[in-house]
Amino acid sequence: MEPGREEHLMFAKHFERAQGWLLLENHAAAERALRLIPSAFRGRSEVQQFRAQLYLAAGRWARAVPLLRKLVKADPSEAQYWVSLAFAVRRADSIAAAEKILREARERFPQEAVIWFNLACYAAQQDRLPEAHNWLREAVRREAAYRELAKTDTDLAPFWKAVADGVIAAPWGD
Repeated sequence: MEPGREEHLMFAKHFERAQGWLLLENHAAAERALRLIPSAFRGRSEVQQFRAQLYLAAGRWARAVPLLRKLVKADPSEAQYWVSLAFAVRRADSIAAAEKILREARERFPQEAVIWFNLACYAAQQDRLPEAHNWLREAVRREAAYRELAKTDTDLAPFWKAVADGVIAAPWGD
């Protein structure tokens, strides 16, 4: 049976509240608001996306992974689902497992700089510095803003140390 006007209003009210609580970084209150959404609306894609975002924000990686896998399966054309899934898998499982996801994502979305950037981070964390160099150059070539982010991202610290030590060349002429 199609939800009535009252259920639609309840959905809108509690979904908006959940979003507000997440903005305030009150993860428990956001989760409580989601539980108040009428059951007919809980399976909607925007609710599932929000729940995944909430789990990521709360650092509940193992809870986020299956939900993000469902989102990727339901809409494999959404690059952000792949990036978020890799992010959660890295923390719930391993960098190697996350890297596998991002390598597939890179094939699907070759122009998405965030994917190349994260691959650079993963390579740096695994001491594959020449590979990190190449991934980083490609990320910056696709989106120049990653040049500044690269300087402060802690995942790239091993790479920058190797650059400072003269072990590997800088990815651009700074």
